Amino acid sequence: MALPPVITNFLRKISIDVAALSIITVTAVGVLCEAATRTSLGDAQSPRECRYPPLSSIVTRGEWGRAAPLGVISLLPFRVLFRVRIISSPHVRELEKNNVVVIDNVLSPSTLRYARARVESLSAIMEPSPNDADVRQDVILSIKEDDEYDYGDALIHCIKLLRGIPYLLDRFDYVTSRSHVVPRQCQLAMYRPDGSAAYVRHLDRCTLPMAEMGLLGWLRASDYRHRVVTAILYLNSPDWIEGGELRLFDGAATTTTTVATATATAAVTIKHTDIVPSGGKLVLFDSSRVEHQVLASLGEDRYALTCCHRRQLDNITLYAVNDAIDARQYAFNAINEQGG
Repeated sequence: MALPPVITNFLRKISIDVAALSIITVTAVGVLCEAATRTSLGDAQSPRECRYPPLSSIVTRGEWGRAAPLGVISLLPFRVLFRVRIISSPHVRELEKNNVVVIDNVLSPSTLRYARARVESLSAIMEPSPNDADVRQDVILSIKEDDEYDYGDALIHCIKLLRGIPYLLDRFDYVTSRSHVVPRQCQLAMYRPDGSAAYVRHLDRCTLPMAEMGLLGWLRASDYRHRVVTAILYLNSPDWIEGGELRLFDGAATTTTTVATATATAAVTIKHTDIVPSGGKLVLFDSSRVEHQVLASLGEDRYALTCCHRRQLDNITLYAVNDAIDARQYAFNAINEQGG
């Protein structure tokens, strides 16, 4: 069957160059759409959906059945059930002020013991990090509450604890970020104790501009660009021996390091805090401001369970404006301090 004259004339006018340009354009649009929609947060939840009563200071009567095994005591006749709070308003205020807060002993000895045993059994299926080998040398595993694998009650408790943190950040009016989304997956990482496994200094949030990353890379990094709070729970021995410290570069302490160059040797002052990864310790820090690294472990396998909480996409413009204002104010203050 012959084609209509209109279509025939149109096909005659199409050159190879035009056809190639059309194919390239369609392909480019497809690649950019894929990059813009690529995310691991498709099944993320709201903070309220992830509320975990054992994190709260007050447990309601309806939650008594779940909370009773955790040692909650009843104060009759009010039928309000209180327990020791893991995260409180002073913790959130410290996080706002210092960009980091460390909370010890958030796990009972038995919970820590069972969780540690479970993560040790998972080490056989952990895989090397996708980062370059000269950046990070640990092995990792992404885990979720509803995975088919039986993680055991203790490890599930740890996952729920980390995922319940944004609810408390909202409850205690954390001002640094709002409208969080909670990923379902946490990352379990293990560093071997032979001194070869570490993680170089880095930020958990990608702050590079589009001009430096390119449009495609910038779009594909959307999950990393929206991180606001990193939560790490250590599942090691409570009597940690040596090495494996989490080094935070946020001006809380001062160490003098000697740096040798081709022409001279100089003493450089580097401000950092080293956090011992003892079991049951919870560390929260601002993903966009606290650079950190993991030092090599020397005594035993080092296990850390991490969840990076994000902000909702509809707040990106507001935060970008706020970041720009902060940067402008910082530059203005710097000029004034220099007498300019």
